[in-house]
Amino acid sequence: MSAATRRPPRQTSRASRRADSRTALRSPAQSLDRVALLAHQLRTPLSAINALAQGLIRRADRLGTTDIQSKAEKIWRASLRLDELIDTILSYTRATAGGIVLNPSEFNPEELIRRVCREQGGQQPTRPFQIQIRGLPEIVIGDPILLEQALVIVLSNAMKYSQPDKPIKITTGKRGGMIRIVVKDQGIGITERDLPFIMQPFFRGQNAKKYLGTGLGLSLAWYILKLHGGDLEIESQEGRGTKVTIIVPQTNATGISYSI
Repeated sequence: MSAATRRPPRQTSRASRRADSRTALRSPAQSLDRVALLAHQLRTPLSAINALAQGLIRRADRLGTTDIQSKAEKIWRASLRLDELIDTILSYTRATAGGIVLNPSEFNPEELIRRVCREQGGQQPTRPFQIQIRGLPEIVIGDPILLEQALVIVLSNAMKYSQPDKPIKITTGKRGGMIRIVVKDQGIGITERDLPFIMQPFFRGQNAKKYLGTGLGLSLAWYILKLHGGDLEIESQEGRGTKVTIIVPQTNATGISYSI
């Protein structure tokens, strides 16, 4: 199989073979089910924005400053979620059409990591972030916008699937010319049964069904890292959290062709 058609790795288990069979026999009705899933995920934050805005309009003369601030914050968070969903869907669509290409430039990886952590942390001000950055070079050549998107996907997952008071640990290192960014949470984790499929597009673990999501984020992050000649590694235990390692070369100026 050529690099242009390579897909996220699967474990060679019986469960994996069954999943491959289901993918091969996917019908138009199943594709429509996925479209319906995406529409539902978009509708949820949009409905929240609509309801909160109507409440403000109807009760504006009876609401105090604290109430208005609280509702405005909820609208803001719902709009962020809507924007994240739309961005993920558009990026995935571009990836499947081969429309994402690298635009490499020099950037400071520590600055990128700290900025992403600061911006994501602003969405959950009480969330503890434990950041230990070591062993990174001053300059990396890659596409900083795409790499930032991959890191945002991983961090937002860690925040989504763990309690707001649980810390998220971000550590870094370098091994054999490859930069490693490790994001570890103390969340719900991934079941052993689901782990081999977790980077497949649209796949969602059984214990994640009650959380908003499209099932596209990790496959998109994997795709971005593969374009850089890197990789994405996931270790997890149900109920004990997840560790995701972002691996990217220190220098990548050309990119590699991959498709989801």
